[in-house]
Amino acid sequence: MENLFEKPTFENVMQRLQKINANTQRQWGTMSVAQMLTHTSTPLEYALGDKKGKQSFIGKIFKPFAEKAFFDEKPYKQNLPTAPEFKAVEDKNFDTEKNRLSNLLNRFHTDGSKVAGDSAHLFLGKISADEWARTMYKHIDHHFRQFGV
Repeated sequence: MENLFEKPTFENVMQRLQKINANTQRQWGTMSVAQMLTHTSTPLEYALGDKKGKQSFIGKIFKPFAEKAFFDEKPYKQNLPTAPEFKAVEDKNFDTEKNRLSNLLNRFHTDGSKVAGDSAHLFLGKISADEWARTMYKHIDHHFRQFGV
């Protein structure tokens, strides 16, 4: 499975990010494009250790049943539930959020392999840096597809 530590995957994600503009329309769901950028940035902050969290109670219960879906090749299904910490309910400045995501992606690609394994995933708990790189790619890919890029 692709991950954000691989240079071709990272470059593809960055190219897709550049195609997104303030007028890019969603194909499904309710988030605006700026909210989507906020929503995809926040998990990267957890992966990089900028924000701290711990595995949710529901994650502890359902991890054995859901873990495969985080790491297999199948794209995420549309309209899955979102952790409260990742919900982007207020509209943000598009340019600010696009720059924020770009900067976080660059940091994750460059430094993530050194720090991501130290952070708890809010659903999965302790995962390796490589698992972070795979699930972050899959999450971002899901939302970029949501917006047609």
